[in-house]
Amino acid sequence: MNTLILLFIGFSLSKQCTEYNQGYEIDTVDGAFECIESIETTEKENEDIINGLKNYLNGDVFKDILKNPPQPSFSNNYYKKMDIDAELNKINTKTTSTYDFYSQIKNFIVSTRDSHLSFGLDYTAYKPNLILKVLSYFLPFSIYINDDNKKMYLRTKSTVGGIPIDVPHELVNNENVAVKTINGEDPFNIIRKFGKKYIGLRSPHAQFEKAYSTFDFAILEEIPLTKEYLNTPITITWENGESVSVNYSILKLPLSSILMKRSPQVDQLKQRSKPSLTLEEIKSRNEMIKRMKREQGRNQYYTSNDDSVYCYSSDNINVLEVLSFSPEKSYIKSYEETVSKCIDLFDSNDYPIQVVFSANDEEKSIYSQWIEKILSPYDDVDMIVSGRISNFTESIMKREYGNILYDPYTCKVRESYVSPEVLGEWYTNPNIINYGDIEHKVSQPSVMKWEQMKLMRKPRKPTEIVVYTDPLCYSGCSTLAKGLKEWGSAIIVGYGGDIYGTDEEFEVGLSSSNAIYVSDIDKDNILKQYGYNLKISLLERYKHNYNYNENIPSEFLTDIVDERIHVSSSVYNRDEIIKEETKKIVE
Repeated sequence: MNTLILLFIGFSLSKQCTEYNQGYEIDTVDGAFECIESIETTEKENEDIINGLKNYLNGDVFKDILKNPPQPSFSNNYYKKMDIDAELNKINTKTTSTYDFYSQIKNFIVSTRDSHLSFGLDYTAYKPNLILKVLSYFLPFSIYINDDNKKMYLRTKSTVGGIPIDVPHELVNNENVAVKTINGEDPFNIIRKFGKKYIGLRSPHAQFEKAYSTFDFAILEEIPLTKEYLNTPITITWENGESVSVNYSILKLPLSSILMKRSPQVDQLKQRSKPSLTLEEIKSRNEMIKRMKREQGRNQYYTSNDDSVYCYSSDNINVLEVLSFSPEKSYIKSYEETVSKCIDLFDSNDYPIQVVFSANDEEKSIYSQWIEKILSPYDDVDMIVSGRISNFTESIMKREYGNILYDPYTCKVRESYVSPEVLGEWYTNPNIINYGDIEHKVSQPSVMKWEQMKLMRKPRKPTEIVVYTDPLCYSGCSTLAKGLKEWGSAIIVGYGGDIYGTDEEFEVGLSSSNAIYVSDIDKDNILKQYGYNLKISLLERYKHNYNYNENIPSEFLTDIVDERIHVSSSVYNRDEIIKEETKKIVE
């Protein structure tokens, strides 16, 4: 079946694109853009897509608040003002270039700074634009930041996709020399600018963290950089005065990765692109690994089959690390069994608990709520939510959501039946919230309940739980982190991010709203017909005010970490550094 699909995709591509082989392949920017620029669109198609976006974005719960968002105490413009319809009207629908049109929409999405709002390619539609899922840009180096001297270094890549690449000898010779400038500017500022322009996250720390990992490698579907940008040489100058200019190249992934929502090849390539270690670091890491193996002989260690959650006890500290709250269906049983074993492990001793969240992507809230309840059983993890009044929102509430929302006063489900002719007063008699002169009309607050799961018998005090989060904690991870912060149930410590950034802009989590893919609701929507998909923030969440009269959703409340440590997310001995920090905090 997959072979037939790949053949269909191949026939749908232009001649320039079909010249690519099935496996990994390296191309020049100009060569790749011969393929990219051969994929054309029409004015009618573009207008249909823009009109479709306007229709479905009426259901985005933040459409109103974006026009005049409330600001935190430390800034007057932390949340940027934006009129969604006005920005969509600026997009040039007369262009015949699919890539140009797609790039304009992606830039619009970035400007909303909503990490749940996304626009991408529908891998089930088999349209020519799918080639963007397998084309990635790359540089012959990875960026490494030394946490001790706060300087930037470049580590070379010898291969990309298993293919050897040419690396300038200047890069090889200067791996241990700090970078002075990139294109004549402070190298950290270059990363900040890249993040601000191409990364759709609000927090400057989150922008930097994501830019740090995508400046030298990313799929064009994710960050569609222009041909002109990719053809512009990047000049590196080191502190010893030496310099070199390098250019981006293009890697084509196997066509089979088109068939996957998230290509494992991308994860593998990012893993391979991590900085190589110095001899001193290798020796230190080997000693650490030997010690951990000795400890594992004495201590219990549990990990899920997909390695997305694991735990162990070491040095009188219980350690829980969560890499994902969203296991694939085939791994759910292993995931839940592992968490259950971690509960038993933590109940078997009185040690404090260290929790680490790392680069969590799109998540299922059920597991983030479960982890929060495990750590703090007295937290209320039920969600108080409202949706923006619109035709699209109404259709969703009639179809399914009305059956999982509860009246907070009577505890009865909002809608007893699927597809009611008319929704109840909770929707037809909405609340009106004003942000200055902007009216925000939403359904009356409802509760989304969490189903009880196994909990700890020996819960710890808040001062015995230390939670570490990087700046990319959003979705389910953010729900958990913001919940712990709201209830004061743990000490929350930030790590990673911009090493020179301010602590007051390091949020415990971003986007904690409830999001949906349009195609999951409207199977034959106009966007899918043209080969695209859209995800929107459907329900805004509020803090647990039992008067149910909160006016500002959690998304626009800057919950800042309690403490911060300067350790990069990808540093080779991160776990050891964090564990030592935990000992200091809980002593």
